[in-house]
Amino acid sequence: MKLQEIKKFKKVFLIGIGGCGVSAIAKILYQMGYDVSGSDSKESSNTMRLKDLGVKTFIGHDASNCRDADLVVYSSAISKENVEFSSAISKGIPIIKRAEMLSWIMNKFKKRVAVAGTHGKTTTTSMISKLLVDGGFDPTYLIGGETDYIDGNARLGKGLYAVAEADESDGSFLELDPNITVLTNIEPDHMEYFGTKEKLIEVFSQFVNQIEEGGTLVFGADNQDAALVADNSALAKKISYGLNPNANMRAENIIFEKGGTSFTVLYNNEKLGDIHLSVPGIQNVVNCLGAMVVIKEAGVPFSIAVSTLCSFSNAKRRFQIVGEIDNITIIDDYAHHPTEIKATILAAKNGWKNRRIISVFQPHRYTRTLNLCKEFGEAFLDSDVVILTDIYSAGEVAIKGVSGRLIADEVKRHKEAFYIPRKEKITEKLLKELKSGDMVLIMGAGDINNIAKELLSRLKMRDNP
Repeated sequence: MKLQEIKKFKKVFLIGIGGCGVSAIAKILYQMGYDVSGSDSKESSNTMRLKDLGVKTFIGHDASNCRDADLVVYSSAISKENVEFSSAISKGIPIIKRAEMLSWIMNKFKKRVAVAGTHGKTTTTSMISKLLVDGGFDPTYLIGGETDYIDGNARLGKGLYAVAEADESDGSFLELDPNITVLTNIEPDHMEYFGTKEKLIEVFSQFVNQIEEGGTLVFGADNQDAALVADNSALAKKISYGLNPNANMRAENIIFEKGGTSFTVLYNNEKLGDIHLSVPGIQNVVNCLGAMVVIKEAGVPFSIAVSTLCSFSNAKRRFQIVGEIDNITIIDDYAHHPTEIKATILAAKNGWKNRRIISVFQPHRYTRTLNLCKEFGEAFLDSDVVILTDIYSAGEVAIKGVSGRLIADEVKRHKEAFYIPRKEKITEKLLKELKSGDMVLIMGAGDINNIAKELLSRLKMRDNP
């Protein structure tokens, strides 16, 4: 089916509607006037928000759910054995991938910004979207995470710009046709799909070379592979960003503060001004610089950036402060790759001096645990206490001999670590361990965030028996 044909359909059904990417598309389609419905295996904040909006959302998959649909959209997490997928095929209902629908939405806009890379996509996409909103550009955006400040994870605007997070995990970002691409960085991840680093680089190179002639490639100069891919891009205008002194957009005079960072922004060695960014971590300084390139090219005044970024709050589960009680701070973070874990721990150390850091980590996917086991072991060097639980499978089939214990054993090469396979036992361990002044980092891309909420609740009960 040609994507141009999508406009003729009236009723769109989305399988996996609770996922960040699919729920964003559902919201945009609903705002466009389509009759939108969908299903997911479990209730979530995304499904509840869609229900509140008026989107018919089924919890559980059943062939009857999509019987009235003209078009079915499915996410990469959905098996082709799914009963709704099979029903659509048997009834001859057209069915397309999530990325194809995203491409169709994006192609309605003159300025199409795609944010790709291994780390920092959600934050960079959020920053660009918020800055364009505050700059009066009325953008459309689709973000791979929840935010509280710009209509959640998606919004249909009336301006020229559409901004979207581009998911590389299954190569589906190759469906997109951006004229502005932000490439944050490239590291080995999702190797169950890519297989080799060479293939990973090849796919990112293909994505970057899809930028239309005269388009713009914004890339992270601090990452060797991102810079390599950028060097091999032929058609696009290239603008680099990062801490590298040769980057076009860079930062200096960086000062870490509790809950944020201050720094000076330079573009081609000309000082633009000083920024106070209200989210911690050097990684967010770099994400901010990438966003600054995009909004400078768009024409958003630097003064808007100053006022927006000093009150910017990150997407949920990105160094999210869940609560503080008895001088114990609980942080929930989506970090699920060794580089992200290091960055989260470093953000805590730099922003909250002289605090004991307790890291709780739920590995995500068997393949990632196996492929990056050694790197995970070294990622916790700056943490004072480390607690590991078992793997969140994300739908993967278990690999014999692969569990959270693998990472725990690697961590133990460097420091003491506790392996607690049943995550419901972690709160009890923490309640015995915690003392005033501690910072607890709850990390992982699965359901470990429930521990953060439970821990805060139990600490409050302990204070008010």
